[in-house]
Amino acid sequence: MMTQVPRAQVWKWGNEGLNHGLSAFDSDVVAQVRAGGVARGIKNPVFLTRDSGGTLVAMRRRGVQALDFRAPEVRLKVPRNTPTPPEVPPPPAGSVAGEGFWSAAKAGFKAGLKEAFKAENIAAMIPDLVLMVADKVAAREAFKNIQVKFIKEGFAKGVAAGVMGWSEEEVASNLMNRITAFRVQGLEDPAGILTRATILQVAEAYENYAVVIGFQFSSAKDLKWKREMVAKGSKILHQYGYYFGTDPQALFEYEFIDKLAWTLQPTTNAIVEPAIRH
Repeated sequence: MMTQVPRAQVWKWGNEGLNHGLSAFDSDVVAQVRAGGVARGIKNPVFLTRDSGGTLVAMRRRGVQALDFRAPEVRLKVPRNTPTPPEVPPPPAGSVAGEGFWSAAKAGFKAGLKEAFKAENIAAMIPDLVLMVADKVAAREAFKNIQVKFIKEGFAKGVAAGVMGWSEEEVASNLMNRITAFRVQGLEDPAGILTRATILQVAEAYENYAVVIGFQFSSAKDLKWKREMVAKGSKILHQYGYYFGTDPQALFEYEFIDKLAWTLQPTTNAIVEPAIRH
């Protein structure tokens, strides 16, 4: 939801936090919570955190009602005879987790971005039952919103991985299947036709597919273009107070690529938006 708030305003909130004693991470959290509140029309957003003490006070002064989160103690009763879970069948070729999916995405990219993001090409990655549900009139608009959001975010992450010189194996193991319930909040259709499970499944298919396309796109670019993209993203990360330490391995972790992709999205969105077809 924070993408619906001007980026300059989000940065301003983040810088306010840095200037008033918050860490870069906490400043980012406060900025995102405030932006999410504005986008949803929530005047007093509440943020639950385990980081109590001075951080709570500093966050409250920055416009977020931070509360100390205390998880209730949970005691599990383990049955004496635990049933053996059924064996989970391997995903079919062409699914979001299989090699067939990766091959299909690469083949789509070779035909060009517009061909790669044709609705029928991506539809092959999503179970028919999900598509039947999503095709109902009341759910179509929500389905489009999911499509656009996660194609853009996935494409940006793929581009970021490509300019950083990641391998296909690193992309497959670190960037795929990163959809969470938090990331799909607010994407439900008014009629409630799309279940949370359906939304998660569709979002994952679109983002995974777009990650591969973005990775292929940036990997094919020359070194000059890649360096310019890295420099552009690094400058913004530095301005926003992000620091990933001196260990080069940090540049091959999901957290870094996720942040780098966020800084590059204005550029990557302009590339991928014309290719998105509903």
